[in-house]
Amino acid sequence: MKLRISTIIVVAGLFLACGTSAEVTIIDDSSGILPSENGESQENRTAIQDDFTVLKIGEGNKIRTLDPLFGASSSEFRILSLVYDGLTRLSESGEIQGALAKKWTVSRDSLRYTFTLRDNVFYHSDSRFASGIGRQVTPEDIIVNFERMASILVPDNAADMFSNIQGFNAFHSEQTHIKIPSDRTIKSIEGITSSNDSTLVIQLAKKDNTFLEKLAHPVASIYPKESLPIDKSPISNPIGTGVYYLAQKRDNLLILASNDDHFLNQEIPIRIDVTHGKKESELFQDFAKGELDALVEISAGTILQVTDTTGSIDPNYKSVFTINDSTVYNEVNLFYNPDSENTSLYSFFGNSNRALISFEPALGEVMMNSQQQQDSLVKNTAYIAYTENPDEVFLIDTIAQKLSSEGINVVMSSSYAVTGDVTFSSAYFPNARPTIVWKKPVYVLSKTNISGIKIIHEPWNISFDGVNISINN
Repeated sequence: MKLRISTIIVVAGLFLACGTSAEVTIIDDSSGILPSENGESQENRTAIQDDFTVLKIGEGNKIRTLDPLFGASSSEFRILSLVYDGLTRLSESGEIQGALAKKWTVSRDSLRYTFTLRDNVFYHSDSRFASGIGRQVTPEDIIVNFERMASILVPDNAADMFSNIQGFNAFHSEQTHIKIPSDRTIKSIEGITSSNDSTLVIQLAKKDNTFLEKLAHPVASIYPKESLPIDKSPISNPIGTGVYYLAQKRDNLLILASNDDHFLNQEIPIRIDVTHGKKESELFQDFAKGELDALVEISAGTILQVTDTTGSIDPNYKSVFTINDSTVYNEVNLFYNPDSENTSLYSFFGNSNRALISFEPALGEVMMNSQQQQDSLVKNTAYIAYTENPDEVFLIDTIAQKLSSEGINVVMSSSYAVTGDVTFSSAYFPNARPTIVWKKPVYVLSKTNISGIKIIHEPWNISFDGVNISINN
């Protein structure tokens, strides 16, 4: 990783083989090399890095976890994507490229994926390793990670995503239903194997055209067993291979420092301070006072404050703030709980015209999914599972205002849990019925002297490669 110094400070910076062979080579992405292999000494990199200070960003959601399997919000996934790597990654053009895997082949029936891992990729140094120095990534790490996805001790999000792997469902089912570990007979996932220290084979039971893309998602991040707490609780002190490592953690602040030995040669900030979990108004005040350089995925309230109806920066702020032209959208959902038996309210949303919830273009589009025949509204109270996510709260408040005119009260529960009394939840749960989907643009608001922070193709896929801070502003 290196930085350019000029009149501005750069803040950190198919081929398908034809023939009759059994496998088709899809990609060989071994162009990313370690800095030491690029002829650049550690001393030179350090001298360059010493010229840079810190980039301070704000995230609207509280980052509750640094465990890939417990991530739930885009804010958490963005941090996870900086600290960890998966087998694959998304490029700036949206293509699947190699991350920990430098190349792979896919069988002609698209069921067997054979990955070759990069040579000499190491975890961040940490005292939990015997030598204090990060050890090399092995196929066994990846196998252990996938087995943990199927554990009863973690959410089912990753298990649902990778259920097409041969033997995964059987392993997951036994982990879930057989409570005594010694009674379990399935000891591994049949479809994930390794023949040597650099090769991993994943066999699918059913073709999945999005499999490589799923491997790029932060839930598929790779970490060493040394980072797993002895009590089997979620990871709180992460060890990854990512472009950043966690240097310090406070109540509302994460300090990330650049990993000089990352396999990608990028021009990135040496340090990123991430403020999170504050109220929307407090975060914006910190930004306006110059205590933050940028706000990532600004909330609906901030969008309305700093933009015009099209999403362009309001003229009142144009001299001090800039906003990216977002092409990435995040989904804010409201799910109906059939156990609540509030079918009349569920059908009311599906049969109401779009005027029920109508946002200006800067806030994106709202869609109704319920298609049931509308009944007369029976219950006069709708209970919604608790959430602190500012965009989910904004959507719920908008719905509450509309329903109040129909004589319906909206009450937010004191718990995240979806019980039989809860009518709707903004978080997915078993048997959930999608009711309202808000496709909200993911904007980055920054000072005029900051440029280059990018959200690429997915809300969680953030890049600081080539970020610039002008010294003149």
